[in-house]
Amino acid sequence: MNVRYRITKSDDKIVFCSLNKIDLSVLAEVRSQSSTYNNGKTRAGVLSNAEYTVVAFTDSKEYLKSSKIFKTELRYILNSTNFINKIIEESSKEKNKSTSRLIHNLTSLNAHNIQEFYSLVPQENVSRKMGKQVGYVKKIVEKEPEETAMAMLKMAKNNAAMKVEFSVFKKLFDLNPDLRATNHNVHKVLMNVFYLFFPDFTDKNVKVIIGDTDNKYMAYFDYESIHVAFYHMIENAAKYIKPDTEFKVDIVKGIKKTEIIFDMNSTQITQEEVNIIFEEGVSGKLAYQTGKSGDGIGLSRAKKILELNNGLLSVKPYYDTAIITMGVTFQRNVFTMALPHGK
Repeated sequence: MNVRYRITKSDDKIVFCSLNKIDLSVLAEVRSQSSTYNNGKTRAGVLSNAEYTVVAFTDSKEYLKSSKIFKTELRYILNSTNFINKIIEESSKEKNKSTSRLIHNLTSLNAHNIQEFYSLVPQENVSRKMGKQVGYVKKIVEKEPEETAMAMLKMAKNNAAMKVEFSVFKKLFDLNPDLRATNHNVHKVLMNVFYLFFPDFTDKNVKVIIGDTDNKYMAYFDYESIHVAFYHMIENAAKYIKPDTEFKVDIVKGIKKTEIIFDMNSTQITQEEVNIIFEEGVSGKLAYQTGKSGDGIGLSRAKKILELNNGLLSVKPYYDTAIITMGVTFQRNVFTMALPHGK
């Protein structure tokens, strides 16, 4: 950067600062729009309006030779300050929004885990049996094996969701995400996520049919981030799929990429929604009507993660299959994830 500068508001709050230690040491001495310091090797100036003050320093020969050019640059910075500050504030809001969402989701998932445990093992009974908790819990497990198994599966799903939240925060909100792409067996990675949701599909009497049982197709991707993408895709399917139907998943080798095809009957995606369904904050119209809409980030996150891995995510709705059941319109929707072939 040719010019280093500090912007402060009228209340002396610093909006932005890129000054170095030497600049800061002589900051109080800068009182005019253009003066030289450090034996003529540095030019500095200060300019204010009703809202902001800009102090700038430069070692650039162009500005050292011409005080006029430097003053013009100083005015340009000051005149742009309001716009720059708005960008900084919006960026800060978005970052805080992402952090708040992370905290909220983790708190909620943790609460669900606690609820699952205490629905099986009453909290007041555990606290009363100091030193005998293991035996007490053991008796409950022996008496209620099925309920215990279901609770453990739900807790495993919640723990996986927590991991997803951390992974998303680390991968999507880092300017330089740490992606470690290697060859992976697509079927195995997919099944590592699917088992978390089998109880959800069972509750809806949905038969899950997954192809590539020979485990033969490989793809090249970062495991942690694609695990997140699969999680959001399958979670979306579990939420919106029509009960008493089949959910078919096929893994095929395309011309350029390995494709994972999710074929289901789920809530209708209209023609108006098909181009925006992957945008953050967008949930389908029927999702809102049926009270199943979330915050509209699952598919958006999945798409961004696929793109980070040089992959693609698309959807093809079959409008001619639309059918109304219990007041809800369902149709065949085919989502396709595409990942680079294994190397």
